[in-house]
Amino acid sequence: MRTILIILTILFSGCTTIKPPVTEYSIIAKDLKIGNNAAGCKNKSLKIAQAFSSSSLMSLNMDYTEQGNRVFSYSKSQWQESPNSFVASQLLKSIRDSGLFSSVHSSKSRVKSNLILETNIEEFMQFYSQDMKSSFVHVVISLTLVDAKTDSVVANKTFSSKFDAKTADANGGVEALSSALSEIVSQNIEWLNGVCK
Repeated sequence: MRTILIILTILFSGCTTIKPPVTEYSIIAKDLKIGNNAAGCKNKSLKIAQAFSSSSLMSLNMDYTEQGNRVFSYSKSQWQESPNSFVASQLLKSIRDSGLFSSVHSSKSRVKSNLILETNIEEFMQFYSQDMKSSFVHVVISLTLVDAKTDSVVANKTFSSKFDAKTADANGGVEALSSALSEIVSQNIEWLNGVCK
């Protein structure tokens, strides 16, 4: 009987595996300079279309690049929500907070809007130096403002931002990506402000 108990204990202990804890990260645009004096879009509504991006930016994997073109994922870190989702949500929040339009709606809204903002996330990546001792991030986002009635382009602009990471790890990358996204979100408000004048 004792032998059977020992065998069962060994079998069950061999089946259980302890997974290392995974740290989840989120990005929130901060220190935004939102303020405008344009009145041209106050009588128009805007819908933020679902962002276009590569499939890797639709997953929770936190990717980084080594030596120019080798892409890896952090094993103990991941996004709380996909970069595709939080870029769209930060654009929505910042534009709504700016008061530039009469109303701002998400892509899931059934409300018909006067204008549609299309977003293409071209790059959202942390890059490591060859010796892996330092890293920087590069974010490139293209935005197109579309007239919903005619499907014609009102204006388009590509924004690019690069920031050095304070630490060469996932946390440093997240902080740098937050700064890069914040810069682009602020620039987008200025651009929309100019388009509406």
